[in-house]
Amino acid sequence: MVHLRSIQMIYEDEKLIFIKELGRLIEDYQKCEDQKYKELIYDDIMQLIEIIN
Repeated sequence: MVHLRSIQMIYEDEKLIFIKELGRLIEDYQKCEDQKYKELIYDDIMQLIEIIN
């Protein structure tokens, strides 16, 4: 049987991974000069924000 606390810890670990990736994407977005790729990065950022929340 899996305890609720174990599930919450896994969720928090996954959330931290998503937050780190979000930071990387934001850096990529700020550095990107190609508008097409910038829009793709923005879409990824918005999807991660939705997942984190």
